[in-house]
Amino acid sequence: MIFPPPLWGGLPAGQAGLGRGKTNSGIALIASVMLIVFVSIAVLSITVFIIQRLTQNVAQQRSASAIDLAHAGIQNALYFYRFRDLTGNGYFTLGQINIDADNYFVLSDAAGELLMVNTSTAALGGASNRDLLNLSIQNATNSQTITINRMVVTWNNARTLRRIRINGAVVWSGTLTSPANADITNFTLNTTPTIYPINELRFSGNMTGATISIQFVMTDGSIRNLTVFPASNNNIVTVTATGRTTGSNIFRTIKADYNALTARIVNYAEQ
Repeated sequence: MIFPPPLWGGLPAGQAGLGRGKTNSGIALIASVMLIVFVSIAVLSITVFIIQRLTQNVAQQRSASAIDLAHAGIQNALYFYRFRDLTGNGYFTLGQINIDADNYFVLSDAAGELLMVNTSTAALGGASNRDLLNLSIQNATNSQTITINRMVVTWNNARTLRRIRINGAVVWSGTLTSPANADITNFTLNTTPTIYPINELRFSGNMTGATISIQFVMTDGSIRNLTVFPASNNNIVTVTATGRTTGSNIFRTIKADYNALTARIVNYAEQ
């Protein structure tokens, strides 16, 4: 009599081996897929890292180039100002100047930064030393006119401001205490290099011992603030230069204050 195999005996020996082979193949396939995924992620991560590093390096190089171009712009403006100042009134030209096909700098300033006020010969005069005399102003560029809209005059005694004359003409008269916001007749400094005298600021009485400051307010809203008396060795222009590379949105800007009387930069900073 032939008995059937017991129900609990499992598969015959040959079939059991075949099942184990399929299981091993499945595990190997899953492991291979996981390895491919891991390698792909690793390669992608490395690629992204390399691209980011290259992009960062390019940005750093362009930033360094832009600051060098801005420095070049400052030196260019001051060179031409000093060169022209040897034979006449110094000035420089605003706008874009190309270094090569890809690199350039731009000189651009607000009107208040281009207004130069020479305070070196400021003095008191007139009856009872009531007049402030011998100030002069000039436009530092031949590229644009600049217009003075108001003069805010400050001093440290009880006198009142009565009159202001520029280039021989009365541009304001009245009676104001300090700080005196004098809404003058607009005075324009043209693009022909010219030095204009501020003939007088007349006060109501003796100004001996006073300290006098003026804020020049331009029609574009920019200002120039300075102490004009006692006399000081001061005639400053502010130069602004921006360095750029074609096709890049990276730029760097530097401002420099240059005193034409001492031929020295007195302030220099990136904006």
